[in-house]
Amino acid sequence: MRCSSYCTASSYDIPNLVQNLIESGLEPKYFDDVIYAQKEFNNKERVIDIFYFPFGCMVIWGASEAEEKMIVEGLDIGVEKEKIETASSDLIYFRYNEESEKTYIDEEKNEIILHEYSSLIKLSMSHALAQSVKLNILERSISDLLDKTTPIQKELAATGSVSLSKKEISKQIGMMFNERYSINLHSDILDVPEFFWRRPSYEPLYIMAAEFQDIQLRQNILNHRLDMVHELYSILSNELNYIHSTRMEMIIIILITIEVIIGLSNHDFFSKILGLFGF
Repeated sequence: MRCSSYCTASSYDIPNLVQNLIESGLEPKYFDDVIYAQKEFNNKERVIDIFYFPFGCMVIWGASEAEEKMIVEGLDIGVEKEKIETASSDLIYFRYNEESEKTYIDEEKNEIILHEYSSLIKLSMSHALAQSVKLNILERSISDLLDKTTPIQKELAATGSVSLSKKEISKQIGMMFNERYSINLHSDILDVPEFFWRRPSYEPLYIMAAEFQDIQLRQNILNHRLDMVHELYSILSNELNYIHSTRMEMIIIILITIEVIIGLSNHDFFSKILGLFGF
């Protein structure tokens, strides 16, 4: 069976989401800040479990690809804040094995083996799966930002300076600041969720899924790339300050020159010099 994770927006409007689910005939439940909904088919012969996370992600267990599409596209306008044009998604499979003593992940088969049906077990693993697709979006954002600044980096490496105008430098700084702010704003979602503070026995399931998705490694790489952006941001800021200070120095020099000329123009000696040149 399929277990799919989607990141469709910057965040979800939870009250609107709950109302949307109720109007769809579901009975949403709260697990801290996560909304859980369940669809049953043929007297629970088949069950779809859906977990909605406030940071714009959902994890769907047991649906077909067509059913997943209906669920993802079925959110009302207003539920998704800053909807992502190209949603991020991941797929892993799962099955039940009551003979197994514990839940585990078969990495070679890309499959979760559940030793029992439990919404809390699925939720524990869903926290990591949701973080992973959110991380996909953050990775995409920082990659796009680095691509946009590649010409500047190449020019700095070749000449030691940038040929951008003051206005262009200001625009680049503004763009980098906005992207850094957006990424930093969502970075806390990659921490261990508060859900496990009160349910520590479920945390190993989360850790197992997080390690399977390489979340810590990917987070370290993301932070390294953010440091690169920060360094470039500092260089451009210094360049902007240099342009400003150079301009101020030129203005001061011009003003001093004008003052000297005016002073000399009132002096007899300066008048004689002007006379020699026929003035």
